[in-house]
Amino acid sequence: MIAYYERHYPFAPPLLLRAAGDRRLPDTYRSQWQAELQQEGFDAAYRQFLHLNARFISNDVIGYFIELLDGFYVFDTHIDEFRRVLEQPARLGGWLTRPDRWQLLEGMASFYEFALDLDQYLAALEFPMLRGHVWLHFAYWFGNGGARMEEVALWLQNAVAHAAEDESIDGAELGEALARLRAPQRYPLVPIEQTAEVLGPWLESSGVGEQLSAGSRSL
Repeated sequence: MIAYYERHYPFAPPLLLRAAGDRRLPDTYRSQWQAELQQEGFDAAYRQFLHLNARFISNDVIGYFIELLDGFYVFDTHIDEFRRVLEQPARLGGWLTRPDRWQLLEGMASFYEFALDLDQYLAALEFPMLRGHVWLHFAYWFGNGGARMEEVALWLQNAVAHAAEDESIDGAELGEALARLRAPQRYPLVPIEQTAEVLGPWLESSGVGEQLSAGSRSL
């Protein structure tokens, strides 16, 4: 069962937790993490993460939208149908005749707003280990949950124009933020490099290992 979830629903944090319990985390990782825990400002930065996470899990419309991203039918709608509706706006009126479907549109907008705030938080964070852990916590939804989620993430990035019709969202800024959140070379590189052996199954099943290799080859 564990192998199934690691292959089809790849998350890195459970692998790190299991390795910590088995005392398999490298000394360099543990010492740098311990050093960050003792630095001034760490507690405040961690509380910001807790607020972001609470906002993410308590927002019902984001919850409906991420269920959609994960391949579930929500309000009798699948992600493929939702894509077609956004790509063919003439169909939107008919699609919205079903109760509650408007919440998927609102959920997408809320997800985009969250992505902007998460990107801003990670960019300003001065703690590389915490930054990497926070990225790993949310990475599944930004394309690092395997090939299917990578495809969904690319579609989300291309669908930015629809959300940008809301004047509160800058389409160019949002597209750049989503690109950064998809890139493992940017925010989580320090803890990933230090725990590459522990995270081996996730690096392979999520495609992150391949992304990192491609990035290094392009340098």
